[in-house]
Amino acid sequence: MTVQGDSILIFEPMQHVRITFEGHYRPSYSQEVRGNRLILDQIGGCGFYGIPSRPTEAQNLDSGDWSLTAHLARWDELWVSICPPRERDVRRYFEQVAHEGTRKDPYPSNDIIRSDAKYCKVFTVHECWAALEPDWAENPPGSTYDHPRPWETDHPVPGDMKEFARVRDEAHRLGMKFAVYFSPYYSNAPDLFAEMKRIPEEYGVDGLYFDGWWGHQDDFRAGYHMIRKARAILGDRILYLHSSTEPYGTCRVFLPFVSTYADYILSGEAGRDGLGREEFLRYTVSGYQTSNSVGMWCYYGSMGLPGYHDIVPPNEDVQEALRNHIRFWRPAQSWSKVPDQFARFDKEYYGGLAELKKRGEV
Repeated sequence: MTVQGDSILIFEPMQHVRITFEGHYRPSYSQEVRGNRLILDQIGGCGFYGIPSRPTEAQNLDSGDWSLTAHLARWDELWVSICPPRERDVRRYFEQVAHEGTRKDPYPSNDIIRSDAKYCKVFTVHECWAALEPDWAENPPGSTYDHPRPWETDHPVPGDMKEFARVRDEAHRLGMKFAVYFSPYYSNAPDLFAEMKRIPEEYGVDGLYFDGWWGHQDDFRAGYHMIRKARAILGDRILYLHSSTEPYGTCRVFLPFVSTYADYILSGEAGRDGLGREEFLRYTVSGYQTSNSVGMWCYYGSMGLPGYHDIVPPNEDVQEALRNHIRFWRPAQSWSKVPDQFARFDKEYYGGLAELKKRGEV
């Protein structure tokens, strides 16, 4: 058995073994995918993750005394995650994130940057800040994106260095940190870690936005070690992670011990997978007492209707998010097209944050 500092216990038996765990708290959230389980209450909980995934047996999960049994073959691994693995960084909850950049307008105007700076401390540009991918660049298995797809380049460089510098310098001038898109999952870079180190140093950025980390693969070990090394490379720089369904293809069971290495974690792009709104927000989006990263709601993919809907969240959803310790990004390029709704959101959401901060809550 290995015990790690990120609250992971790894069982790796030298013979076939059956292990039974006893829990002495009443779960308020219990989900299972291919034997992998997440069992949480309001203040924490635990997760069980097999490599390979194997059936597990749980009993009395509706009580305060439950059990879970895992049957392992020789050299299988069972990872047990204790939540939360670290304390919350309260400061991050009040350093809000602007997320800008479109294919048509990859470099936001100074007016957009100034608008975001009224409320945000982190300014992020999406995938199209980078020049186009080389002709040989390949999609990951299961993806069918057509050219252009700059997120798949092997060596991200600004598509327009003058415009890139303008955006970065204006964000810095207005007191915001500046983060750029980089996807360990989609990238064709032969050395991901060299790129993680090069981009901040060469272009003067303050963090990276990871669009995915591992995709849908039950054996998550290489991705876990990648995230740990990325955190070490970035140091005090920002790691802003989007992960909606990794690694099991659903939001219902996730890995808090991976999410915990991110400062912010964005989720919800792929819907709620049958969960009710409050359950989905509290236990799969918020990160509160699970990973203790700042959970951000990718609203357009899980606002309650099938598909994507790029709309400004109504007051009901703003209040539900705040009650569940969740944050929103601020996409001014998009939402400024509906100025009345955007102004209403700014008042409700950032006003609500100010009240939380005044009360010493997150």
